[in-house]
Amino acid sequence: MASKHPIEMNELTQEQKKSVHVRVITALVLAAILIPALVVGSYFFALAIFVVAGLCAYEIVHVTKPSKKIGIPLYIVTTILVESFVFWIFLKNNLETLSESHDLFQTFDSVLTNSFTDISISIIALLVGALFYFMMSFLFEEVTISNVMYYIAMTSIIGICLQSFMYLRYSPFTAFSPLYSAEYLNGPVFRFAQSWLLLTYVAIGVFGNDIFAFFTGILFGKHKVNPRISPKKTWEGFAGGMIMSAILSLAFALILSACNLPISPVLDLNHWYWVLLISLTMPIIGDIGDFVYSAIKRHFGIKDFSNLLPGHGGVLDRIDSLSFGCGLVATFLIMISNGWNFLI
Repeated sequence: MASKHPIEMNELTQEQKKSVHVRVITALVLAAILIPALVVGSYFFALAIFVVAGLCAYEIVHVTKPSKKIGIPLYIVTTILVESFVFWIFLKNNLETLSESHDLFQTFDSVLTNSFTDISISIIALLVGALFYFMMSFLFEEVTISNVMYYIAMTSIIGICLQSFMYLRYSPFTAFSPLYSAEYLNGPVFRFAQSWLLLTYVAIGVFGNDIFAFFTGILFGKHKVNPRISPKKTWEGFAGGMIMSAILSLAFALILSACNLPISPVLDLNHWYWVLLISLTMPIIGDIGDFVYSAIKRHFGIKDFSNLLPGHGGVLDRIDSLSFGCGLVATFLIMISNGWNFLI
């Protein structure tokens, strides 16, 4: 018996078709650049994150449209703050080792794999940065207190989230050290095939949600989630994205574990409940991240943070969901490994 209320597909406009094509091309180019860095890891991935952090710092300031007079110091200080937040733990634990090294590249590679066991930023740098932004507001009328709060919040959030990227890429070396031999951890199978699966798991969960929510939304979307902040997002897209994201990420983690390639010692078949919890939570947190960045853009009256990535806007537009997703998963893993001690 035919349904009385058949599901009707929306007809795509020429603008939507063009947008899809541009987004796909840009995504393929980004994948061609970033996937090799992800797989190789070592200082190649660290360099990629360094570049991403610099571009994010530029966009943080760019949206406030500073005048040339104050723009340069704002760009410089914001870049230094974001980069220092991202690499804080690494620098704190290894600065002396690196300064005394006779082979910087080899030392840099070896210490990366045991530096990211936690997530934190420099409180001193945060306070110095806050003081700088407040001083700028005292000296220049165009730097409002609202802008000051925005700069402080965004440098901290981006710093922590990008440090989470580093944590998810390098922490498996430490996490698996009690289970695997040093020979295996330093061998090609773990370094180039297994160690990057944890971050890939998060990317599948977040980007799977973005992709399926996008296509489900434009094809079937009727009911808006929050038109005031993100007028294009629909409940149909939200449901489609969340369901497919959870299925894909859950299957990815459990199938790999069944093939004796677990993405984490606490995210395997024996701990399937943690995998299920995180797989269900990732798309929700990713959507929250998307709304947070959309609210910021609404506040400043802009469509995108920049136009660095055709079809996607800026770097912050592209990593909005991923940054929150990585922060979530990194936090989960740190809490699980510490027995859910909230005082760490």
